[in-house]
Amino acid sequence: MPFGPWSISQVLQRPSLRRLLRFAVLCSTALVIGYTIGATAQTIEGRQWQGTTAATRQPEQVVAMTLAEWRSLWSRVGGHPPDLFEPGRMSAIGIFLGARAGTGYSINVLSTSRRRDRIIVVFEERAPADIMLAQRAAPAAPRPISGGSSSFAPSASASGFAPSAPMANIPTGPAGRPTGPTTSPWAIILIPRADLPVSVEQRWFR
Repeated sequence: MPFGPWSISQVLQRPSLRRLLRFAVLCSTALVIGYTIGATAQTIEGRQWQGTTAATRQPEQVVAMTLAEWRSLWSRVGGHPPDLFEPGRMSAIGIFLGARAGTGYSINVLSTSRRRDRIIVVFEERAPADIMLAQRAAPAAPRPISGGSSSFAPSASASGFAPSAPMANIPTGPAGRPTGPTTSPWAIILIPRADLPVSVEQRWFR
């Protein structure tokens, strides 16, 4: 057979070349998929602190970019800030659920990742099992568009703190049924990045 470019039919007629072509296509597909996944979501390893008795009883989400804001963030918790914050190299996100009429409520941070040019923090509120079951069984109520997420830029405001974002309230059980002392769950996430805007998204357990 003369040397030169082969037609597709000639390649497909040779089993060895057909296998080689299939292998090349699979490798190319894997590279494209890997690149796409890496470009859309890159996990960011940070530190987390959580508790159930924040000093603030208002539901809000705030970001800290300076040392003063880091200390102010921890004042909302009512504790002493860890000596870990590096201004210009780190940012911190505080998530406060507000007052909950009982125990068993907490914040579960599902992921902290970079998606394109933004850092996304995804969390969910956990409630006592009987309340979560009742919430799942109840008819779905309309939710405000802005109720589940908020976005902060590194220069969100003059003080560095982002405006408060609406938070969802989970039912606290049948009327007249005591569920324990009032709690106020909170979480603080320290992120080793300060150059990207941050979005906080709440995932619903329904």
